[in-house]
Amino acid sequence: MKNGLTILDIIFCIFLLPGMMFLFPIGDWILWHPSYVAVFAVWLYGVWGLCRYALGPLLRQQWRGIITVACLLFLLGVVNFLMTLTHVDFPEAADEVEKMNLHIRAMWVLLIAVVGNGLPVGMLSSYIKDLEAEKEARIVAVEATRALETRRAEADTGEEIQIKSGYRTVHIPLSAIQYIEGRNNYACFHLDHRDDVVSQIPLKDVLELMPPGTFVRIHRSYIVPVWRIEKRKSTEVRLMGIDKTLPVGRSYKDNLNNTNG
Repeated sequence: MKNGLTILDIIFCIFLLPGMMFLFPIGDWILWHPSYVAVFAVWLYGVWGLCRYALGPLLRQQWRGIITVACLLFLLGVVNFLMTLTHVDFPEAADEVEKMNLHIRAMWVLLIAVVGNGLPVGMLSSYIKDLEAEKEARIVAVEATRALETRRAEADTGEEIQIKSGYRTVHIPLSAIQYIEGRNNYACFHLDHRDDVVSQIPLKDVLELMPPGTFVRIHRSYIVPVWRIEKRKSTEVRLMGIDKTLPVGRSYKDNLNNTNG
């Protein structure tokens, strides 16, 4: 579809627009006022580019975009009107007034044609780009989910821990833990597809509940599952299935370097 729009742009700019100009007294324009024709041609292609790549996509932004486009089109119309006020002499014309009127009508018709092509094509192009971006995002999300589940299956031993949360005991599968966040003397367990679980237990005691080598403390406020580590830097890590990065504390870098995640 994108290639089709590109072909449509080429046809309009190279064939249709010049062809429409030749339907009007372009011969007389070039003969008597070549510089005027050049300026007006640049103006038309400039308006087309503005509509195609800026105003068309802007139309999709509901009322705010529509109002903005309407105001800009009004300004373009004013500029075009001022250009039509420039008198063009046709010395050899039998009826110079009629030639001038045809010249003015041609300027308006060509402007309307340029806007009429640029706006809808630009809006359609923007819509197609959004669809492609959504499709690509869905594909990336599916692949990320598949990779997460594969990594989880490899790391899942079926083990779980029991945590006191208020007056109840909560069983938490280790494979469901995204990361553990320390909040003063509390630990907040962030979980997949479940509400967070908060327990009155310090982070240093949480690691003692975990099987050796399965979790690592990367910051005074964070413990993460080793198997979830997707990317690591000296100052932060990114975990699989989580749309955020977690900081790495200076005194915990060695902990991270010693993991196999």
